[in-house]
Amino acid sequence: MQINRDNKLYYIVMAADMALIFVLNYVLYLLFMNLSPMTFPNIGFKLTTFILLVAHLISFTIRPSVNQKRFNTSEDVVKNVLITGMLFGVFTSLIIILFYPSMRFPRTYFFTFVIIFVLLLLIERLVLRKIFFHLRKRQRNHNNIVLIGDTAGILDVFHYLSQPVHGYTTMAHFGKSPSTDPDLKDLYAGTPDKIYEWMASNNKSNEINEIYAHYEGNDQERINMLSKYCDNNLIRFFYVPDLNIFRGKLSFTQFNQTPIVARRREPLTYPMNQFLKRLFDIVFSLLVLILVFPIVFIISAIIIKIQSPGPIFFRQQRTGLDGKSFGCLKFRSMHVNDQADKLQATKDDPRKFSYGNFMRKTNIDELPQFINVLLGDMSVVGPRPHMLKHTDEYSSIINRYMVRHLAKPGITGLAQVSGFRGETYKLSQMEDRVKKDIEYIENWTLLLDIKIIIKTVTNVLHGEKNAY
Repeated sequence: MQINRDNKLYYIVMAADMALIFVLNYVLYLLFMNLSPMTFPNIGFKLTTFILLVAHLISFTIRPSVNQKRFNTSEDVVKNVLITGMLFGVFTSLIIILFYPSMRFPRTYFFTFVIIFVLLLLIERLVLRKIFFHLRKRQRNHNNIVLIGDTAGILDVFHYLSQPVHGYTTMAHFGKSPSTDPDLKDLYAGTPDKIYEWMASNNKSNEINEIYAHYEGNDQERINMLSKYCDNNLIRFFYVPDLNIFRGKLSFTQFNQTPIVARRREPLTYPMNQFLKRLFDIVFSLLVLILVFPIVFIISAIIIKIQSPGPIFFRQQRTGLDGKSFGCLKFRSMHVNDQADKLQATKDDPRKFSYGNFMRKTNIDELPQFINVLLGDMSVVGPRPHMLKHTDEYSSIINRYMVRHLAKPGITGLAQVSGFRGETYKLSQMEDRVKKDIEYIENWTLLLDIKIIIKTVTNVLHGEKNAY
């Protein structure tokens, strides 16, 4: 019988965390005792260490931030570490309040420890991740698998799991005939019904960790038979459905006993992700509106009034979340005209005045949209909102155009930092922009938002040829 080696790594990571807490607490304790001896009036090193270790053990058990999971991305590592750090802080506070109510726990020390610990924990996780990748490339910490079926899905599984960093070795392939893929062809071991004979020979069932299978017609009897065999031999069984009707990333759920397949993944449909994104939007927009906006507003208001009589702000109806319209705010960058809601800006557009042209090139005209973010009409990052006229036009000629409205529109977006910004000369340019918007919706993470914001800032500093 096989042993789940990932469990060993789980305990290795936990032990590494405990060692990190002990060493960091020891160093900080000595440092604080030398610099501020009164920091610990009624709490010693042993009790401090005990509280911190127990708090982390509880938080780690509830939400393990173990990064050696084979398919975790670097973004998953960051997210898990932040959640573990948050839980760690909460449980440390609860332990002190519940079990040591009369003890005055040094808050400065506590906050210093949590911040440094989370940073070191992140570094530790990323280093361990590299170590695990290295071990898997050297055929250590490997899982042996068997593939059954002739579909494109089985071939995709083979190529994905064959990447050295995932740590999988394909032992055999069973299908109607050898695969046309040269790498999988050499692993052909016979038709699917030969698997039991193959597994029994040389006691191979003790060597196999996982089986990925697809049977034509979703043959329930053969699937159940293989599933029971795997259960009785401690082999994890995965059925690979044939879902070539869709392309892209899918989302799976279950209603009672019935599996349901969604057309695409939408991370922002999960309440926790919605909360994180909204919290980030509120904090980020408040910082911009408090620290940057007042100065820019005063300067821009004066120049706009001098160069082009009329209102300082320009409010335009644009398409937002779920196809609903909202008033999108901007600093007015054009002379007042009748074409503002109908005609897209061009490179040498005569409607622009000189400072308006400068604002558009530097994205300054978009700053008032942080008010839209604070009001909840927009997000800092998301598909750029289009004029209602453009939505009506493009939705009838571009396939899946309306999908981009499944997320809140953003001040900047993946399409914009990928080179799809400004005037669209050809229909294909808008199609490419829509593809990037859908890619963002299907792959959202908070880290992706941060990357897009950083890329937006660097693009502004370097200048964008399509910004007009």
